[in-house]
Amino acid sequence: MSTGFASYPQFTYDEFVQKLTTSVAQLPKQEAKLAQFILLNLDTLALETGRSLAKHVGVPEVTVGRLLRRLGCDGMRELKVLARERYAVSGGGNVARTEVRTKWQTALDAELAIVRNIFEQTTGEDWTKAGSILGSAERVFVTGFQSVRGIAEDFARRLLIARDGVQFLAAHDGMLAEWLGDANGKADRTALVILDVVPYAAERIKLAKLAKEQGRACIVVSDEYCHWSREIADAVIYAPSQTGLFLESTTGLNLAVGLLVDLVAEAEKDVSRARMTQWKSNSRSLGLF
Repeated sequence: MSTGFASYPQFTYDEFVQKLTTSVAQLPKQEAKLAQFILLNLDTLALETGRSLAKHVGVPEVTVGRLLRRLGCDGMRELKVLARERYAVSGGGNVARTEVRTKWQTALDAELAIVRNIFEQTTGEDWTKAGSILGSAERVFVTGFQSVRGIAEDFARRLLIARDGVQFLAAHDGMLAEWLGDANGKADRTALVILDVVPYAAERIKLAKLAKEQGRACIVVSDEYCHWSREIADAVIYAPSQTGLFLESTTGLNLAVGLLVDLVAEAEKDVSRARMTQWKSNSRSLGLF
């Protein structure tokens, strides 16, 4: 990628991202995982090292170099130059601008990058497929584990306002009693939505595989490290979580499911509006507000 005495990469940041995007489907499995992680974390790429990228994805560090060379990039040093390209000072050549950042400024930038990432995914195939599944399934089961169970329960309640036939599924509590009676062709009219983040629940893959074996559609909404879902689920939405704070961010997860509710409501506006009107009437009757 660098030739002669050139000090900077011979193609642009945008060209690198485009090449990376179009290459994912043809890459070997480990390199594809790494490429996917890079694409989901472009805004913090300049802060990474070859070792940290490998650790995030769970691949050998040599995989990082192999992928970059495949794309024509001469290692992490050259990649960092590309990643800092967007911060170049105008009129001063291709000189990277350095900024002194506080912890909160860095966290804010990371959170904004997460929001941008989620909205960018709304134009993708997985988003369209997820909306179609949630709109057409006769019943939708939503599950979440450990620290994000609350988000999953809230999503199930909100989705239930937009459409009927939505239920939170706690596999441990009912041992999937909710799925009894779904034989004889009924299972393929249902869908399962799984919310999960690192460290992943032990049952998440088993539950996803069982859903698919029984003919159910499966949607996974998870963080940027969730590479197993692509091989099983019908649609996958990634919610980046790394902001440099003590605990991972759930901004992306909350935003993603909120947008999915809106997607379902917009698909059947008359139905969702009627349900909203009835829901408000019932709430007032209880004197809750």
